[in-house]
Amino acid sequence: MLFRSSGRRVLSDCVQPGYRLLWELEPRILRLQRLMRRTRGGLVRLQASNGEPLGVATFNPHTLIAARILARDPATVIDETFIAAKLKAALELRERLYPGRCYRLIHAEADGLPGLIVDRYGDAITVQANTAGMDALLPQILGALDSVLAPKTVMLRNDAPARGLEGIAQETKLAKGSLDGPVELTENGARFLADLQGGQKTGWFYDQRDNRAAVARVAKGARLIDLYCYGGGFAVASLRAGAKEAIAVDRSETALELAAKSATLNGVELKTQRAEVFEELERLAAANERFDVVVSDRSEEHT
Repeated sequence: MLFRSSGRRVLSDCVQPGYRLLWELEPRILRLQRLMRRTRGGLVRLQASNGEPLGVATFNPHTLIAARILARDPATVIDETFIAAKLKAALELRERLYPGRCYRLIHAEADGLPGLIVDRYGDAITVQANTAGMDALLPQILGALDSVLAPKTVMLRNDAPARGLEGIAQETKLAKGSLDGPVELTENGARFLADLQGGQKTGWFYDQRDNRAAVARVAKGARLIDLYCYGGGFAVASLRAGAKEAIAVDRSETALELAAKSATLNGVELKTQRAEVFEELERLAAANERFDVVVSDRSEEHT
């Protein structure tokens, strides 16, 4: 990634796990004044002033992170074939890690596609392009998804605030197939429902998978409250693991409905409470309510 700050250029890239290499680049390496006319999100080849190739990157002269490297070889062609290869590598890793077909397939830089999020829900996919570069490559991304996964449904969740920083419009659009309500996913043996069109982020917080399993392990016989519960992931997982009681709190009636339906899918009884969390906590404290396990997973939607 190429950063612009106070007239100085710094190229930053993870060279191997646990290490981060930083270069300070002289202004002659990247003359931003000349490049300001380039198409937002277009592809560029980066090289140092001594001619050393740095790679192929997407470029946006109007953002702090100006260039995001896709390949070190400057001769690399960034097309559907290139993206399909990234998808296949990510798919191989996920299939080794997670049973079933429910996971975050592409996690931006971690999978070599900076700015791109792809979540999988069986035959349904959500795609979020958070940079101008990934937005420009959406036709190739959708083509690669078809060739590698052949999903029945693809929902574009391009409504993240990050797109505003990139100078690209926010939108939610069905790119393929149909979507009639929430879709079902499995996680750690539990069944959940996710709203891919109107839910938070890309529909489900897959990054909390391990945390939900960890909480469930200590929740047996416990009384638990799940604050900012969204789809009830922590509460339902804990009830399946033997929690004595679980209360899910959220200000969204839609989220609580999904949580209740997910509890029914798993054959457990979940109590839900629609409320602003801090107000509910004050009420519970005044009533001398006590819990063995308290989960607070606040997202941007609650700020």
